[in-house]
Amino acid sequence: MNNRILVIYATKYGATEGIATAIAEGLRKQGREVDVRNVKDVFDITGYSAVIIGSPIYYGKVLPELVAFVSLHKNMLHEIPVIGFLSGYSLLDISPEKKQAASAAFDQILEHIELRDIGYFAGKISEEHLSFKDKAVMKIIGAKPGDYRNREAAVIWAQGLIDLCLLQL
Repeated sequence: MNNRILVIYATKYGATEGIATAIAEGLRKQGREVDVRNVKDVFDITGYSAVIIGSPIYYGKVLPELVAFVSLHKNMLHEIPVIGFLSGYSLLDISPEKKQAASAAFDQILEHIELRDIGYFAGKISEEHLSFKDKAVMKIIGAKPGDYRNREAAVIWAQGLIDLCLLQL
């Protein structure tokens, strides 16, 4: 097996892709070969030494296409390190309580595989794409449109995965 790492992301409006590419940048700075793909475009994970999976949190859960992917590939994912990351407005100020609540978004994933670590990143809210229901929820929780992503935080987190040997077999 080679040392290539696959970063897979699910996204509703495209913002999580930016976090995934920042994570890949951090891994590349540590000398790793990395591919970044939308979960909808990944059909085979053969040949990867590790996989990082990520999704925005919507109504307390990761997107269903990520759950379906993990369910389909769970046997192969048991053989290599798997790390997760989450994005969302609720992760803007990440207290231990928010971190614990956010981790529950991966519950459906954890039914199939184990995650060595989870990264937590604030997301981006663009009102132009939101449904009426999403806009109503934003108003209730007091969320304001904006890009809250911190690219450097994602790069540093990814570099730490290598430093902490979380991506070693």
